[in-house]
Amino acid sequence: MRTLIFTLLMISILGEGVVYAHGEDKPGPNGGFIRMPGAFHTEVIPLGPNKLKIFLLDITWQNPSTANSDLAVRLKLKKAAKAKCEIKDNFYICDFPKGVDLTQKGELIVKAKRENQKGNQVSYELPLKLQVIDDGHGGHNK
Repeated sequence: MRTLIFTLLMISILGEGVVYAHGEDKPGPNGGFIRMPGAFHTEVIPLGPNKLKIFLLDITWQNPSTANSDLAVRLKLKKAAKAKCEIKDNFYICDFPKGVDLTQKGELIVKAKRENQKGNQVSYELPLKLQVIDDGHGGHNK
């Protein structure tokens, strides 16, 4: 198990193209956008122009948890903004100040800890969309 976690951490550190292989080109189990900050995944779901639902999922995109977890979310738009995040059941609801528009071009920064596992900072390009990956195969299946 330690070898698996170490391998996954190394893959997430090595580069953007490798990270996309972990599902950033597919919707998450709740229909959201996925990133892998470490040995777990974050799934972000827009709920409106200034509101998000965020799940902290295990390595297999399952078992959302807020136990022994923490979340900080901020925006890089024309004006920087921080979200106020609250636990609701097994996910977080994050509200930005009125006037924030998540459909504008910018960057969403998520810093999470899931069940005492600290993750790296991950970013989501705004407006939120699935990432298109170039695997070097020109769209052909292996």
